[in-house]
Amino acid sequence: MGITISDVAKHAGVSKSTVSNYLNGKFEKMSVETKAAIESTIKELGYTPNLSARRLPNKEKSKTICLIIPGSLTRVFDSFYYPTIFSAMDRISGKMKYNMLIYSRKEPGNVNEMNFLKGMAASIVDGYIIFDLSAEDLFFKEFEKAGIPYVCCGKIEDYEDYRYVASDHKKAIKDSVEHLFQLGHRKIGIFRQNDSGVVEQTRRKGIKEICEEYAVDESNITYIEVPAEATDQKIYEIWMEQLRCEGRPTAYIISSAIRQQFQLAAQTLGLSIPKDISYVNIEYYIRNGSEEENQTRVISEAGMVAELAFKKLLKIIYNPASEFESQVVPLKLTVGETTAALKNHLEEKT
Repeated sequence: MGITISDVAKHAGVSKSTVSNYLNGKFEKMSVETKAAIESTIKELGYTPNLSARRLPNKEKSKTICLIIPGSLTRVFDSFYYPTIFSAMDRISGKMKYNMLIYSRKEPGNVNEMNFLKGMAASIVDGYIIFDLSAEDLFFKEFEKAGIPYVCCGKIEDYEDYRYVASDHKKAIKDSVEHLFQLGHRKIGIFRQNDSGVVEQTRRKGIKEICEEYAVDESNITYIEVPAEATDQKIYEIWMEQLRCEGRPTAYIISSAIRQQFQLAAQTLGLSIPKDISYVNIEYYIRNGSEEENQTRVISEAGMVAELAFKKLLKIIYNPASEFESQVVPLKLTVGETTAALKNHLEEKT
């Protein structure tokens, strides 16, 4: 049999409740000597807290939340999105004295996986923040049925019956396309990475709406497929092929993840930005310690969305009966030096 909390209490010369308070970070009424005695005893005996055993009988909070992300962890740092999310979560979880776990969900409809996640909620986590969203896979509703606290990061188009915090990607894409329309561009190229993702679906609807408003045939919009698993070399080759095309778009909407390869391809082909081609960076990330670049850009609010989701999740955890208000965070288009009027393009060639 392993070392128990009773063993720790006996060796440290304190009560079980005092050891329990130590394990739950309740040091307010604990002397420095008592805290040191418990800490040294835990190290000496090699005691490992059993969160499941502690929580189930007395309903204590584990002070741990779990992030559910899609796909393989091997590709999670290929863009700035998840590093931004993890940084924001690390910052706020530290401030709130919470632990953070990351779970990479394998596949939709996996019953064993869902049972595992429910089991975690009954033992070692207080709730979930979910990034693995799809209109065709509402697995998070199982948490709702089971009374497990959760908040989703992302807005499923035309669906409201769930708890979410999301960036306003529809307005961002509409503002970006409208800006290019107002500059005279009618042939626009837009990068796309995952057609089934909620962000892509939302953007497609926004593009359709703005094209209708400007009476522009949606066939003038070219989608450039950039696989999520593509290497930098592959992305560069995709842009080289795209920018060589006769009758190609005069302006593009891209992301920070593929901007370097886009610029390198343009430079290789002797194309000047914005004289020959314009671009809007619709997923611009401000990195810590770096100066904001003067691109036409939509600054990502992924970090803010994550922090709001965390705060709202804690409210559910500690006040289950409280009313939940879903929230959409606005995104702002800032005009910079990477877009120009189409007439300027034409004047340069005449």
